[in-house]
Order: sequence, then C-alpha cells, then structure tokens
Amino acid sequence: MNIKFLSVLSALVLPLSANAALPYVGLYQTIDDETNTPKSIVALYEYSDGDDTNIAGRIVALYGADGKISETLTNPVRVAENVKGAPKMVGLDIIWNMEWDADDKEYSDGKIMDPKSGKIYSSIMWQDAPDKLNVRGKIGPFGRTQHWNVLDASTLPTELQSVDTSAWKPVIIK
Repeated sequence: MNIKFLSVLSALVLPLSANAALPYVGLYQTIDDETNTPKSIVALYEYSDGDDTNIAGRIVALYGADGKISETLTNPVRVAENVKGAPKMVGLDIIWNMEWDADDKEYSDGKIMDPKSGKIYSSIMWQDAPDKLNVRGKIGPFGRTQHWNVLDASTLPTELQSVDTSAWKPVIIK
C-alpha cells in the first residue's frame, strides 16, 4: 500500500516540479568593469526551447553618465553598432540557451554577447551569495566574470516593475 501511495504521489508532484520557475529569473544590474558604475538592467527570463525550458537575458534599461536610468524599453536610444543590423541596445537579447544544471547549481551551455563589440562567447552563471549573480563569458578555459546585482523590482521605475516576460523568446543576432 505504501508503494502505491508513493507512486500516486510521484505522479502528482513530478509534473509540478517540472513547471516550477527556474532559479535566477528576475532583474539584474550590470556593473561597468572599468568605471565600477551601473551600466544596464538585464531581465533574465524563461522560455521554451522544444521540450526544454531555458533562460535568456534581455537589456531592459541603460544608465546614463549621471548614474540614473536614462533609457528603457519605451525610449531606447543607443545603438549596438557592432551587432549585425545595428539594433538598439535596450531590447537586445545578450544571453540565450542557458540550461539549468541542478547538480552544479548553475546555468551552462549558453551564449552571451558583448553588445559593444558584438562578440559572442560561451557562458555560465551561478550564485555564491543571494544578492549577486556571477556571469562568465569564456572561450575555452579563458574568460571574464562579471558580478551582477540582484534588483528588487519595487525600487525601479513603474515601467520596469511591470515588465511581462511571459511571451518573450530570444532574438538571436549573430
């Protein structure tokens, strides 16, 4: 009887856990490596890729030289000149195909683009502390790790508090 109960319980619980939100989905503040000042806000969001659920990252805001948000999805200005088609930076997907590895508690096998150079690198993401996300772009064993700040959406302008990513799919520009 216990085996039957466990089988029924598994059948009910496993589908729920498969649809659970992936870790690290949310808003992050990127920091400029050279000036150590806020550079952008990136929304990490879930999307379906066949039978898999992955995450991608889209720039949703840029900071101005004064350290305040100067561009959002409703008013993009700066252009990613070295990216094919010269799209606006705000609205640009810079991370895609990130797959969750529950054993290592990290995302891997994805790509990240430097919007200034247009170069694309392999990427991994993990968290050592609850308020920081480590994002590494790499070629083989060589690379660079940035530390992104976790943002509380309620502290942001209304437009960014209500960003609905549920229908987003990454637009990959190579």
